[in-house]
Amino acid sequence: MIKWTLFVRLTHWLVAVGVIVNFFNESGYTHRLIGYICAGLVLLRLINGFFFARVEASKLHLPGANEIKSHVQSLLKREKHDYVGHNPLGQYAVYVMWVLIFLLALTGWLSRTDELWGEDWPVDLHEALSYSLQGVVVLHLLAVTVLSKWLGKNLIGAMIRGK
Repeated sequence: MIKWTLFVRLTHWLVAVGVIVNFFNESGYTHRLIGYICAGLVLLRLINGFFFARVEASKLHLPGANEIKSHVQSLLKREKHDYVGHNPLGQYAVYVMWVLIFLLALTGWLSRTDELWGEDWPVDLHEALSYSLQGVVVLHLLAVTVLSKWLGKNLIGAMIRGK
């Protein structure tokens, strides 16, 4: 059974709300503040997952090639597997989203520095990263929806209630 800690659930939903708000609020102090808060929350989640998590679902790890291969094969065979936490592909999707959030914070900050003020590339890269994050978020939502139906489990409810 998946058990998400309160810390994991709070950081998940706060980052999700922040990312959604920033998709629609593209400029100004509020956008920057929300972006930096999201990056800070991801950093706290990383620290928690690598050093302090006691619940298995909240611990972070890098699934190996064999884990990914086994997971993909089971998906192709339509076998159902229960994972404590994210499945191997889901774990990597989380890391991709987190890297994109950090890069968005970095490029947003770079675009405001004196050295790069007026340069187009930080803003262009920031926009491209934003579109990439939007794409990964859509894939994340589709995967959660499809796997919830296929496994007969309410994965969204688990991220709300913790189980």
